[in-house]
Amino acid sequence: MSYNILVTGGAGYLGSTLVPDLLQLGHKITVLDSFMYKQASLNHVCHQPNFSVLKGDIRIESVMAPLIKKADIVIPLAALVIGIVWAYVLSRPPRPAAMEESMESFSRFRRALA
Repeated sequence: MSYNILVTGGAGYLGSTLVPDLLQLGHKITVLDSFMYKQASLNHVCHQPNFSVLKGDIRIESVMAPLIKKADIVIPLAALVIGIVWAYVLSRPPRPAAMEESMESFSRFRRALA
């Protein structure tokens, strides 16, 4: 059985290792990524007919809603982790505003699923 799979953050390390395997299994894959780091980790699968990639931000409901409606499965790998990493490195808790933004993004994601 083939599924329509949305992989958010699919151009990151985990996505770039998972997406080729999912394509090989015959699934239709859509990757949404901000390409914040200008990565080219999926260039080797761009020619495949069951693959599409979009540059966008998961925090924007109008971007996510139509993609979620088309998807049978959503694999959420997108994350803005740099603030959390630096907070750990500097031994400070993450800024409350960043955490509030993350929670609001999650709420928008849940609304789009409804």
